[in-house]
Amino acid sequence: MSWDSSWDVAVVGAGIAGLTAARTAAGRGLRVCAWDALSPGGRLVNIGEVVGYPGVKTTGPDLMSALLEEAMGAGVEIAYGEVTALCPGFTLATEEGDATARAVVVATGLTDGRLDVPGDWTGRGVATCATCDGPLYAGKPVVVVGDDEWAAHEARELTAFASQVTIVAPGEPQWSAAPDGIQVRRGTVRAVLGEDRVTGLALADGTELEAGGVFVYTGAEPRTGLVSDTPGLFAAGDVAGTAPYLVAAAADGLRAGLAAVDFLEDS
Repeated sequence: MSWDSSWDVAVVGAGIAGLTAARTAAGRGLRVCAWDALSPGGRLVNIGEVVGYPGVKTTGPDLMSALLEEAMGAGVEIAYGEVTALCPGFTLATEEGDATARAVVVATGLTDGRLDVPGDWTGRGVATCATCDGPLYAGKPVVVVGDDEWAAHEARELTAFASQVTIVAPGEPQWSAAPDGIQVRRGTVRAVLGEDRVTGLALADGTELEAGGVFVYTGAEPRTGLVSDTPGLFAAGDVAGTAPYLVAAAADGLRAGLAAVDFLEDS
């Protein structure tokens, strides 16, 4: 992008909520920039078939591309880089230098899932993205840890690669339909088994499960480091506690975008 340091609305996070908020504000004639630390799309980038998004039969990357095209068509500028701080008066510290905005929408989503167990198993058989890392476990049994819709979705994605997929649900399952052909068991993880790499999981009830890989969708927390009660700052999507559905994120992005527009019109 051609760098400009002054905006009407800055959106931090370009997932479905952030892109919707940005497009909404830009559609009202405001100058809008949306930052993303990696690439636009958020979780959409890692979704195969999109389920539960009304009127749409598509894949996550294709939906992301459509949303990005709509946002840019409305005049949204996309910036690639991390916003490291948000100072009073809405000065944004970014990798390209400071920028200013009259209103801000924070749509930074969630941290990766994590297990509350001894040791750091990241990169040694514990992962958080089925589409990214699923092929690494082709022909091996895998375990998905989680009890929400996203965990069920990721488990379905893994059936294309793994020899067997088991879901360990710490709480009451919240998904809309039980994943076909996938074993589901209630329990909590006490330890990861293995030395150099994961070989399985030990559950709190004493059960041990064989696993070449473990995909974790528990323990994720909203990335609230930039969120505050400052007038003119609005949160959208997962960081605001929105229900974990794509349509809910889009609706919340619309709400936040309109709120930013109303704030500036009233200022």
